[in-house]
Amino acid sequence: MSECKRDRDRATEAFRRWARAGCPSIWEIRQDGSDTERDFRACASVFAMLRKDETWGRENNASAEIRRAVEEVYMEHPERRLRRNEVSMRVRRVACEQYVSERVVYRWLAKARTLWWKFRE
Repeated sequence: MSECKRDRDRATEAFRRWARAGCPSIWEIRQDGSDTERDFRACASVFAMLRKDETWGRENNASAEIRRAVEEVYMEHPERRLRRNEVSMRVRRVACEQYVSERVVYRWLAKARTLWWKFRE
């Protein structure tokens, strides 16, 4: 497995585990220094940053779209395993609902994963 795919899968799984835990805020996450704690803190930080951008009313309000894409693609039914092609079907659904191309939805998801890795470091 390539490093890029492994990184993508790790960020995706972190969002899913965070959703399974009930999306705790940064202050609710246990301070134990584990990888899980760092993953959860990164997820919470990404969502906090996306909400902050939205609150300030930026002209390019991609924050709401990114957050919605992550919630609907990665965080829907986090308690069960992803089936084959399930992510692509969810991306297709979000693209249809938002009147954008699937490529745009994948770009939003990539932006969220990039932010996650920046907060994870």
